[in-house]
Amino acid sequence: MIVCASRRTDIPAFHSEWLMNRIREGYAMVRNPVAKNVVYKVDLSPKNVDLLLLMTKDPRPIIPHIEELKRMKMNIGFQVTVTPYGRDIEPGVPDKADVAEAFRIVSEKIGKERMVWRYDPVILNGKIDIRYHSRKFEVLCNELSGYTERCIFSFVEMHEKLNPLQKNGTLRPISKEEAETIGAAFSEIANAKGIRLSLCCSEYDLSHHGISSAGCIDKETMKDLGIPYEELSVPIRDRCKCVKNIDIGEYDTCDHDCIYCYANRTNGYVRKQRMYDPKSEMLYGAIRNTDVVVETGSKKNLRITDF
Repeated sequence: MIVCASRRTDIPAFHSEWLMNRIREGYAMVRNPVAKNVVYKVDLSPKNVDLLLLMTKDPRPIIPHIEELKRMKMNIGFQVTVTPYGRDIEPGVPDKADVAEAFRIVSEKIGKERMVWRYDPVILNGKIDIRYHSRKFEVLCNELSGYTERCIFSFVEMHEKLNPLQKNGTLRPISKEEAETIGAAFSEIANAKGIRLSLCCSEYDLSHHGISSAGCIDKETMKDLGIPYEELSVPIRDRCKCVKNIDIGEYDTCDHDCIYCYANRTNGYVRKQRMYDPKSEMLYGAIRNTDVVVETGSKKNLRITDF
């Protein structure tokens, strides 16, 4: 079983204490984001977790717990997003130099083969052009070279929530021609640093630039690490190529407040009124009398998109 922590929020940055408490207890309760009356009891015992993938924009809060996770024999990997944007786009993300330094520290502790760098999403607007990305991508490649073997990138996806930002020119779709130019530049830079590039959930095929189209939790990496995996019969989203995994996160619990994010549906003020208990079974909320609790061992007939 592969456990993702998480696409829906940043657990390492904001909820590391909760995560460690749940691992010590051996399970977490996770509400289905679609069928709200279904709650999964997810087994988090190290013997039953083939991989705990920690997805974050700030690994620093979880670093003090890595040695404990290793003593527990929890098999962990990291996917750390490091992008070149300022506080106008990523208001709550720490200084990128600090994130890059934390990336290197984690890599030294667990091995570069277990570290994936995300450069996601690629944004173009009146201030950020292709030359900007080429320059910043090269700088980050220099900083992370030797500490990772793989970089995943994607182009901004213009979902409905972003319509106002498209109207005011902050965000816009990226054309095929622009994607080609970016892909060619990134490929040349990454190859020079020994970093393998892959493109996530894109409508564009950049394989002629040596850029694979692979999932962020992809079967090739699982094979390389010797981790058992199952193929997905139904993608998590359009063009997704991830292998089967269970996400233990909760929407509307991240305080990075990135303007392009799909995972926060309420504003920061509303989120801050919520009460979080690091000792709770659930990241947010509680079990209700009307809930149906499903053990992860009996999930075979459930759709993977429920997770």
